[in-house]
Amino acid sequence: MKYQLLIFSFVIFLFSCKKAEKEPIETVVSTKIVNFKTITGLENLLADTEPTALMVTRSITLRDPLKVELTGAAEIKLINFTLKTIKDVHVFMKLAGDEERVELLKIDSITPLVAFKLPLSIAEKEEQLYTESGRLVTIAKQTDLSKAAFTVVVDDPFYKTLNSIKIPWKLSFRKSQEDAGNWYRMNPLHARESLVMFTNLAYLFSQPSTQTTFMAYEGLTANDGTLLSSEKKEAVYRDILTRANIETGLVRNVSGLGGGNLVAGAEYVLMRHYNKNAEEVIVHELGHALGFSHSSNMTYASNSKAFHLAMRPLINKLLTDREYPYWDYRMLNTYNKYIDRIGDYLREGKNPDGSRHNATRYEY
Repeated sequence: MKYQLLIFSFVIFLFSCKKAEKEPIETVVSTKIVNFKTITGLENLLADTEPTALMVTRSITLRDPLKVELTGAAEIKLINFTLKTIKDVHVFMKLAGDEERVELLKIDSITPLVAFKLPLSIAEKEEQLYTESGRLVTIAKQTDLSKAAFTVVVDDPFYKTLNSIKIPWKLSFRKSQEDAGNWYRMNPLHARESLVMFTNLAYLFSQPSTQTTFMAYEGLTANDGTLLSSEKKEAVYRDILTRANIETGLVRNVSGLGGGNLVAGAEYVLMRHYNKNAEEVIVHELGHALGFSHSSNMTYASNSKAFHLAMRPLINKLLTDREYPYWDYRMLNTYNKYIDRIGDYLREGKNPDGSRHNATRYEY
């Protein structure tokens, strides 16, 4: 009898321990998983029908083109400027005065160039969530979220490639948009190709091998024709790595324009930047933005030496190895997709009546 009572007591003890272990976990709300296909009210960004006045307000951080912001007392908005679908998106929140973030929700995937809003349940009821270190935090009902910081983390190999870009460039589009002088009005398709081109350019100059090659390349000259010293080269590359903004536009009559934060190319430049050995114009204009004139071979070649010639082998290798974030012209297929389209899309090769002349398909 004593033996049976002992066994019964031991079973009760084990059951109590297991129950005690489970109770704290059962009170915690697990991170909500959102299926992207169920999201409604999507806004398409840089779509063909996007008005110019809206397009020129866009500012895109090339190394982190997905952002989240609070748009109401109980609502967040996600804005995605990637040109590929991204998967495994985690939305975090850090309350004022707290050192750690809590994960609010996970989104299985997000398609390219969209924005959408999601409600926050924590504004309606008390919830318990874990911080990244595993600490349990109680989020009170109707917590004031106005001072909270919202961030996103994307566990997607492609997005991690974007995150590896060191340069903090924010890409924007020239505010003045008209057909005047050396300028054409941009269309959203030009904006999309610009996003591809400058993302790849930022990736190029973020590679340690690019800086090493630039520093070792002999024969680069200043505006007065003298050779760039090592100190000057370091200053130039530091300018590339720390520059905050790049502004772009669409030019005509010339291949490109550059200076200050402006780096702009003609339409054919936007169509050919996937080509090997097609980097000359955009690197030339970047040279102007870095403060160099045509008397320096940071723009035009002299004595068979040039900034773009130093970059050419690196660019070709990134294209050949498919290492660029966006290496395939077929992703957008801009030229071949729009060449026969009637309307104000591709600007070059257009007659006054809207018909086209000298329509050439680019070989990639």
